[in-house]
Order: sequence, then C-alpha cells, then structure tokens
Amino acid sequence: MLVRTASEILARFVKRPGSSTTILDFPVLSFQFGPADPSLPTLVFVAGVHGLEKIGTQVVTSFLKSFIRLLHWDRSLINLLRECRILFYPLVNPVGMFRSTRSNGHGVDLMRNAPIDAELPRLPLVGGQRFSRYLPWYRGQVDHAMELESQTLCDFVRRHCFSSPTSLVLDVHSGFGLIDRVWFPYAFSPRYFPDAPRVLAMKKLLDQSFPHHVYAIEPQHLSYTTHGDLWDYLYLEQREKNPSHVFIPLSLEMGSWHWVKKNPRQVFSSLGIFNPVLPHRVKRAERRHFLLFNFLCKAIVSGDQWAQLPSQRVTFLERKSRQLWYRDPSRTT
Repeated sequence: MLVRTASEILARFVKRPGSSTTILDFPVLSFQFGPADPSLPTLVFVAGVHGLEKIGTQVVTSFLKSFIRLLHWDRSLINLLRECRILFYPLVNPVGMFRSTRSNGHGVDLMRNAPIDAELPRLPLVGGQRFSRYLPWYRGQVDHAMELESQTLCDFVRRHCFSSPTSLVLDVHSGFGLIDRVWFPYAFSPRYFPDAPRVLAMKKLLDQSFPHHVYAIEPQHLSYTTHGDLWDYLYLEQREKNPSHVFIPLSLEMGSWHWVKKNPRQVFSSLGIFNPVLPHRVKRAERRHFLLFNFLCKAIVSGDQWAQLPSQRVTFLERKSRQLWYRDPSRTT
C-alpha cells in the first residue's frame, strides 16, 4: 500500500486592505491512498471550490485525519486499499478561502468556469454571468482559458479517474436549504443523465443499509441549472474518451439553514450564511457526514452492486430513475 502527498503551487495576486498588491504562493495538496495503479476503482473527495464554504474543507479534512488514524490498526480498511484507490483534494481554491470569497483571486467562480453553456438557464446571475467579476457567479471572459485552479482540478481528475473503469468523486459544498442534498449531473441541462440507473442502484444500497440517512439524492437541475459546471464538463469529456468506463461525480450540498436557524445572527455575516460558527456545531457537521463518506469507501470496491450491472437490471433502473427524477419520461437525450 502506498500513501502519497502531492503539492502544486498556485501563485496569485492578492491585494490586502491598505497595502499594495503582493504575490502569495498557496500550495494545493492532495493525499493518495492505495496502489499506484490508475486502473483500479478510484474514489476522490474534493472540497473548497468556493472559498466562503469553509465547512466543506473542514469536513473533508476531519475525515482525512480519521482515515489516517484508522490505517494504523483497522485491517478491514487496509485490505480495502489493496483493491482500490482513495484520494483527497481538500482545498481547490486556497486564495478564495484566504480572502473569504466565493470566487478565486481573479473574481471567477470556479464552478461556473468550464466552457459549457446551460441549455435552459433558470436563474439570472446564479447560473453564471459574464457581466463583471465584481458581481457573484462570474464565469470569466468567454475567450479566456479556464482558471488555474479549475484546470489543476480537471487535470487531477483526468490523471486519477479517467483510466479507471469505475470512479466516483464527492465534491463537498454548503448552500441554502434545510436538507442535505447529494446532486449528480447534469447541472447544465434537464436532460436524462446516462448513468442515472447506476446512481439509483447506489441510492438503493444506501437506503437499505442506512435507512435513516439524511440525504436527498437527485439530479442538480431539479434545483437550478448553471453554466460552466466543472463536473458536467469532465463527465462529458470522460464519456467521449472512455464510454465503457463509469465515472460519476457527486456534489454534497450541506443545508446551511440548519446553522442559521439555530443562530439567526449568522445571517449578517457572509461566512455565517454558509458555515456553522460555534465550535460544537462545526464538530457536529464533521461527524454528520462520516456515514456517507464511509459508505462511498465501501461502494467503490463493490462496483458489481451498482456500476457493472447486467443490461436487464440497467433497463429496469432506467425506467425507475425516469419516474423518480425526470418530469418528462419521454426525454432520452
């Protein structure tokens, strides 16, 4: 078993209040557990795409610490890592977190930055805009390359997931809502997601194994559609290159209204809208999602239960997934 740490440096211009513009270097760390073979089933935990949503990085980092401690004695986890690879990428946007902003140092929302346009944008601004980097959800200029943080994450996923016949990503965010949602693509369109049967198979395993879990599992378009979603972009790219491989990116949206409801004064702080403020609530949020993280660690080595399914089972699950998640059952593309 190999344990590796990778680091890439992102140099960014950061203007501190009352001072001149300076250049600061921010390391982007990844942690890799398991064999070096990229053809093994692969699971990646990602967080910190939006700098305001610090709780996502805190939750993933807390699980990472627990994961490392378990490796000192848990033979079941050690044996699991002989069959798969588990990776952590806990902070995508270090400049945004340093500055407590949603965007990166250029004012770009990284989850609106991919070169893909929404087919039916529903919400102005929220779905991504190119008017000004001084407004939220800025996508960047149309003729510019993707931001370095976006490109670094995409290259990381290509390198570690695209050669694997079965791979999962869980990208951890926080946002408005009273319930915790697990979204799967597409964000750019209400089209039927081709791997929806496999997501439904995984959902059934979660429901049966942990019937009291807290998650609503659904396609993102049921909440809203957006331009420039990185996971849509990577999914479509991988599907074109390796159509026989299963690559499913999931996004955990922790409902931040839990914390605001219990401490309404948080609403007057930009950080308070998206994060628990009191230390005991931070710890509670960290504990809350270990069940899902551990479930995914088990699921990645059990692909025969949800990823590699016989055609008859896929046909059945496709019909069920259309009934559950898609308003137009006749939509096929």
